[in-house]
Amino acid sequence: MKTFLVIDVGNTNVKYALMRNGKQLKFWSHPTADTASSCGGVLCQSRAPVALCSVVPEASALIRHNARDRELLEVSASTQTVLKRMHPAMGGDRVAAALASWKIYGKGRKSVVSMTFGTATTLLAIDKQGNECGGWIHPGVSMTLEALHRCALLPLFQMKNPSIALGHDTATHTQNGVFLGHIGLVKEYLKQAAAQLGVRDPLTVATGGWAQTLQDHGALFHHVDPQLTLKGIYLMAVEMHSGKKSA
Repeated sequence: MKTFLVIDVGNTNVKYALMRNGKQLKFWSHPTADTASSCGGVLCQSRAPVALCSVVPEASALIRHNARDRELLEVSASTQTVLKRMHPAMGGDRVAAALASWKIYGKGRKSVVSMTFGTATTLLAIDKQGNECGGWIHPGVSMTLEALHRCALLPLFQMKNPSIALGHDTATHTQNGVFLGHIGLVKEYLKQAAAQLGVRDPLTVATGGWAQTLQDHGALFHHVDPQLTLKGIYLMAVEMHSGKKSA
């Protein structure tokens, strides 16, 4: 399998992984807001072809410009053919995470539920045949805290050492309420996804900055994989590159 410099451009951070044969060799990241000043320094670390997946067009343009002298594949829902019934406008990062969940953890033969916990909390359900069966999007943990900040007397709290215990001041009321509410959201998401898939206990795979913290408090998922989306982008790029060679 081919070597790629895999890039996942998210709303908050840009993540890079040099991957060969599905294995991560090196990893870099920086805030998405710093793409103009930081992407060139990362891109020069390797001459491998670039596999780019982005939900931020301005950052994509900067990376594309800095990688203009090498092969660059932009992967998306419409470039992959492994998962079926996928809406062509689905976010490429969500497709990548779902693909990696189904191919790597489901072995391409089990129903899976893929969840991502970043700026937004998202879910995609994939049946055992690889059909996309629907999903949901909800504001993420940090975004929910920011929304509460709209209340005149609520400052913008940071989620530090979250707990499911009752709070004793406004800060812990807000923090713990948002965190426990998110755990409840996840449980209901997974319950409904299982019902719609017609599987009692579908394989659940989570990624994103809040995935492990939620797992530590609730044992909600079968697997937590911080690099799940990067692995999926790699799989999409390998498929896309193979298709170009055979065309």
